[in-house]
Amino acid sequence: MAKIAIVLGDATITGAPMHVLQLASALKQKKYEILIICPHGPIQKKFAEVNVLVKEVAMRSPYDRQSAGKIRDILTEFGPEIVHFHGVRAGWLGLLAARNLKNIKKVYTEHLWTKNYHLSNPAYEQVQKRGLKFLARYADKIIAVSVAVKDFLIDSGYEKQKIVLIPNGVEEEFFKLSPIKKPPTAPIILGAVGSLNDIKNYRVLIKSFFLLKQERPSLNIHLQIIGEGPLKKNLEGMVSHHRIIEELVSFAGRVEDIKERYQHFTIFINCSLSESFGLAVAEAMAIGLPTVASRIPALEELVDDAGILVDPKDKEAIKNAILKLIDNEELRLTLGAKAKKRIEENFSEKVMIDKTIELYQGLIK
Repeated sequence: MAKIAIVLGDATITGAPMHVLQLASALKQKKYEILIICPHGPIQKKFAEVNVLVKEVAMRSPYDRQSAGKIRDILTEFGPEIVHFHGVRAGWLGLLAARNLKNIKKVYTEHLWTKNYHLSNPAYEQVQKRGLKFLARYADKIIAVSVAVKDFLIDSGYEKQKIVLIPNGVEEEFFKLSPIKKPPTAPIILGAVGSLNDIKNYRVLIKSFFLLKQERPSLNIHLQIIGEGPLKKNLEGMVSHHRIIEELVSFAGRVEDIKERYQHFTIFINCSLSESFGLAVAEAMAIGLPTVASRIPALEELVDDAGILVDPKDKEAIKNAILKLIDNEELRLTLGAKAKKRIEENFSEKVMIDKTIELYQGLIK
């Protein structure tokens, strides 16, 4: 069976690394010989659990020439038929490292960029975009994880014939679960999952929750935010400043197995300013949670009519959407059932894996 090397620039337990874990585990089961190249981080433990070999490379920045050299040496020694790069840093360093390696097919998956995504430094944003586009000429295929990503790549002038749409997939175990039924006296739990950064837009979510409690002070509702990130202290300070919600908002940090947490949520909320796919939203929908999500291209594609889409910058609209679901149990059940069916039919792990393997086989042939 073929040898596949996967270069991953992020070693956290978030969207792209978990996507790679799904893929690597499935490839291993199908008897492919798999090697992961990634920085040190918690995802390495997950790879070890599925018996996938890992080589650690720091990848300190896209300009880390030393890491690029190590990646090239590892690939030369391993001798894969295909090397698959996931994410900006891995794509930049990996394509730079592998560009002159003969008889190796190169695949790059874009997990980040859409027309809605921007860096805080506009000059660096242009450098990164141009650099990625330049290095993409060394890729044989470029995978877009959503139509939103595909549109960005085409609009940015990437070679259209190289681009393949393969959406991310939700792990099969999620479809076997359902939200836990609670007594009427139990608190309503509004759940959000994602890195604590500016793109996830948690400040607006917290402000919306504050408005909700102002309007319905007697409502027994809690907001639970799961994730780690650079804004954690800032967000905790923001919550403590609003006395009315100080005891009602919790930051759970990083959770190893998140499936049980989803089951305890009453409503799932995502207010992101940009998503390339929206894995946390897809997971919540797969369990059957009613969802309020940002009206941005990737989530419009994912949610469609199986949830409520809102302007992520509009606090009133977010508040009203949450209250609409709280006040209408029948709507919650209807949207939850429709959401589960939509994800199972269109965005399952099996579909993603089958399409990726088909791509690999086509390249090898």
